[in-house]
Amino acid sequence: QQSELNSFLWTIKRDPPSYFFGTIHVPYTRVWDFIPENSKKAFQQSHIVYFELDLTDPYTISALTSCQLLPQGENLQDVLPRDIYRRLKRHLEYVKLMMPSWMTPDQRGKGLYADYLFNAIAGNWERKRPVWVMLMVNSLTEVDVKSRGVPVLDLYLAQEAERLRKQTGAVEKVEEQCHPLNGLNFSQV
Repeated sequence: QQSELNSFLWTIKRDPPSYFFGTIHVPYTRVWDFIPENSKKAFQQSHIVYFELDLTDPYTISALTSCQLLPQGENLQDVLPRDIYRRLKRHLEYVKLMMPSWMTPDQRGKGLYADYLFNAIAGNWERKRPVWVMLMVNSLTEVDVKSRGVPVLDLYLAQEAERLRKQTGAVEKVEEQCHPLNGLNFSQV
């Protein structure tokens, strides 16, 4: 029952009330039907919405991309053990080969091409830090590829907030997310 679902919504009792909603970084279509009405109603009634990061800001996207890169002059081949690097390279070649069969007719109808999609996800992979390559590889599955083009829940809510002319903001800076991940050593990754 919709009314029995855990809403991931906390109310901060004040006048007017404030709400804290926990999101997940997956295509919103995977979770939207399971978000209880009280959470959707709180969002609709809000005037100001803050997100983890401002995913609608080009600077945020650019900074996220930059923070994933190894220091200038370094490549993944330089930092990964040779056998892991070779396995990774073979796996990415396999994914690139399979990508056309993983795409949906809807994606093709929107003008997406397998090469474009692969480059959007895995482009410049040899310059990325191992932790970001690990996250990238985890998202290179058939299910994830089929949902590409559908915004993650955070982005969907941010786009809806903009469409509804709500004031928006972010509670974190890119660096606050990047530095802890980039600080992991190889054995932790």
